[in-house]
Amino acid sequence: MKLETKVGAFFILTIVVIGVLVLRVEKLELGSNKGAVELHTYFDQVAGLAVQSAIRVAGVKVGEVRKIDLEGRRAKVTLFLQKDKVKVYRDAVASLSSIGILGEKYIELDPGHPAAGDQEAAAPIRSKTGISLDNLMETMGIIGEDLKGISYALNKTIGGEDGRQKLDEIVNNIRVLTAEFRAMAQENHGSINRTLGNVEAITAELKDKLPKLASQFDELGRNLNQLIAENRPEIKGVVGDVRRLATSFQATSDNLKSITAKLDKGEGTIGKLLTDETTIKKINTAVDNVNDMLGGFRNMQLNLDLNAARWTARGDSKTGVGIDIVPRKDYWYALELNSTPDGKIQDSTRTVTKLDPATGKPVETTERVRSVTADQSLTVSAQFAKRLGDAVFTAGIVEGKGGGGAELRFFDDRLRLGALAYDFTKRDDKPKVRVRATTSLEVWKGFYLQAGGQDLANKELRSFFLGGGIRWKDDDLKKLVGLAGAAK
Repeated sequence: MKLETKVGAFFILTIVVIGVLVLRVEKLELGSNKGAVELHTYFDQVAGLAVQSAIRVAGVKVGEVRKIDLEGRRAKVTLFLQKDKVKVYRDAVASLSSIGILGEKYIELDPGHPAAGDQEAAAPIRSKTGISLDNLMETMGIIGEDLKGISYALNKTIGGEDGRQKLDEIVNNIRVLTAEFRAMAQENHGSINRTLGNVEAITAELKDKLPKLASQFDELGRNLNQLIAENRPEIKGVVGDVRRLATSFQATSDNLKSITAKLDKGEGTIGKLLTDETTIKKINTAVDNVNDMLGGFRNMQLNLDLNAARWTARGDSKTGVGIDIVPRKDYWYALELNSTPDGKIQDSTRTVTKLDPATGKPVETTERVRSVTADQSLTVSAQFAKRLGDAVFTAGIVEGKGGGGAELRFFDDRLRLGALAYDFTKRDDKPKVRVRATTSLEVWKGFYLQAGGQDLANKELRSFFLGGGIRWKDDDLKKLVGLAGAAK
């Protein structure tokens, strides 16, 4: 090969390499724009944005800026987007952003939603201007001036050694005071809540009754003044009668002293009854029985439960309140009142018109339709519970029907897994036995989350639920129950 041919070939290869580098560096594209779309938007300012700046969707480059023109007082930015990468809709939004605070400027594009329809090429895309470095620096300058004024005022107020000592004393006093308040509030949290509740109830009742009481006292005062004025002679007679009655009471007191003296000596029937050893033993036995009964009541526990859950199938909620009367730790009596979105199956028929495939004429036929309805009802449950280790077995009335179940409890009863079966009567609206599975987990100081399934054996009524509640022991309610029993 001749030298001239080698030089020419090398020169041509060099030109091709330089051309490829120019296309890559300048981000130029060869060929037609058949796979691209050209749109435009407007910004109040585009400082830092340049031609060939990137257009990104979720950080991915989908195009570039082709032109930046000034129209009036706004900048018109022409966008060149790749059709195979992004499709733009009418609710699209273009915002000016940058990679970091001092990084490269680019346009972040939110392409919108298909329901809004395709973006027209002649219509501009809505724009949103982000926070620029200039705006940020201006805001920081204003904040700096404010901080300078605050620091100057603080320096004048607490500057010097005396100011620092005063500030240390204030901080120490606040620390001691908050610690004392925290300890006091923790020790008396329950009493404070009960006291506030009582005060609210009393103030609400007084708010209604004080005006009535004031008017009644005014009327009573007027009536007393009128009564005294009209019956002064009679009042004097009443005072004399009271004096004579006091004299009679003195004589009665002397008689009582004489009677008690005879009782101490064992004279008379009552005296013998009080001094007889057999009677005293019987009275002591009765007192011991009463003490045993009160001791058993004192050891009894009352556990309360408030809960609520959302049912998925019928879009309704269940709420309930329950109480466990616990004479001993291994057995108790459970009472519960629930508002339940109970499901019922209903069968009905309807007449529809169809075309007979043989004749092509309309024919009326009867179809059977099965539907499920929701019936919000108030139900009562009363069960006996027996505990054997971590297992608890229950039997009794469940939502007004006979039934029973079992439950496993772990981690001091914080985690509970149970199943319940009830209502064994087969009916058209509930053809199979009703089965409920429940799990609950205590998350914090009596508060728990629960989830499970209802009517698992009835496919049409099957539903799942998710909810929560709170469990606690109530000593005040136990006192009220004891007072009611004592009153009987």
